[in-house]
Amino acid sequence: MQQKLQTATLDNGITLLGEFLPGVESVSVSFHVPAGGICDSIIGSETGRSCCGLATLTGELMLRGAGSRNSRELVADLDNAGVQWSQAVSMSHGSFAGAMVARQLPEALPLYADILRRPTLADDQFEPAQQVILQNLAGTEDEPAHRTMLALRQAHLPSPWGMPSEGLSADVAALTAADGRGFVDRFIQPEGMIVSVAGRIDWPAFVEQMQQLFGDWRGHTLPAVTTGPRGPRVLHVPYDSQQTHVALAWSVPPYRDPESLKVTAAIAVLGGGSSSRLFTEVREKRGLCYSVSAGYQTHRDLATAIAYSGTTAERAQETLDVMLAEIDRLPGTITADELDRVKARAKSGLVMQQESTAARAGAMARQWYHLGRVRTLAEDLERLDQLTVSEIETWLATNRPADLTVVSLGRDPLEVPDAVSA
Repeated sequence: MQQKLQTATLDNGITLLGEFLPGVESVSVSFHVPAGGICDSIIGSETGRSCCGLATLTGELMLRGAGSRNSRELVADLDNAGVQWSQAVSMSHGSFAGAMVARQLPEALPLYADILRRPTLADDQFEPAQQVILQNLAGTEDEPAHRTMLALRQAHLPSPWGMPSEGLSADVAALTAADGRGFVDRFIQPEGMIVSVAGRIDWPAFVEQMQQLFGDWRGHTLPAVTTGPRGPRVLHVPYDSQQTHVALAWSVPPYRDPESLKVTAAIAVLGGGSSSRLFTEVREKRGLCYSVSAGYQTHRDLATAIAYSGTTAERAQETLDVMLAEIDRLPGTITADELDRVKARAKSGLVMQQESTAARAGAMARQWYHLGRVRTLAEDLERLDQLTVSEIETWLATNRPADLTVVSLGRDPLEVPDAVSA
């Protein structure tokens, strides 16, 4: 059956995306507002204080009362409509999403209109919202692996792109209710918003209702982000433990670059799963670590390949040495069998995504943000089918992993060859 993708744009700049999924009785809708963690840095540069976590705190606060409803009434109405709701913040966007039985969508959309356009931002809800974020941060900031990856992003990416969208405890603790209200006035607006819906949808009725709910909303042009310097190429974070965490990063083309598929395939060969080279060479053959992997992280204009391993202090240096050797060995050695495994995993993920309305709604919004269009499943599968080892190797031959950032967290600093970070 041919995939049915729909698009529309309201006069105020809101982009609507839709996909009808046969065989389901549910629908998922996702509102993506360009009010992510990167906006924290804009306010910070204007006020002269760090506000890392303001976007995340504001997103939590917006769900604590909207329109004529207080916090309890809003949650009750979402539950009465059968909405499985969620809220999240990335560096680029704040997202408010919900999955429900398809017939409940017309009842749920006005609730989201109130959340986005008329949040109450009540003073008595600020401290509870703040405490929720601080509790979440307390559960992650002390985790060594989390601290290692945070240090890696801050060292490798230009400021402020390496900052954590979830926030920093010291910054969140210093925020005020006025900061949240200012954030909403400044950044929660229709310009650049993407709304995606997937499942058993009536597209004309959805567009009409969205026009009624959001069509008279007016916004403004957002300020540009000022990009600053990056951190050191080699960094050791002292941590008194028998464990050592090692993370490496190098720059690669972002998702919207036509070369990105070759890049992600090469990274998957290196460290994507239990058949990858890092898993085989570092963990299985040598028993150097309990965890090792490599992955791809992208913003719209820059992207990073990241490799990570958790090991013991005694074996950390050898772990780093083998990881560097495998990264250096990658160009010129990829086999057809390895690429076939990568393709099989990627295809499986794409097909299974079609069976989840929430996954499709989220994926459509992300593709539109990065590409300005939504690719069909057939297009994505064809791109994978046409990808060859020769194409990947040709790209790697002139784009070898270079200028690596190396971060370790543990008892002792590690030796990093000058050529790696030069």
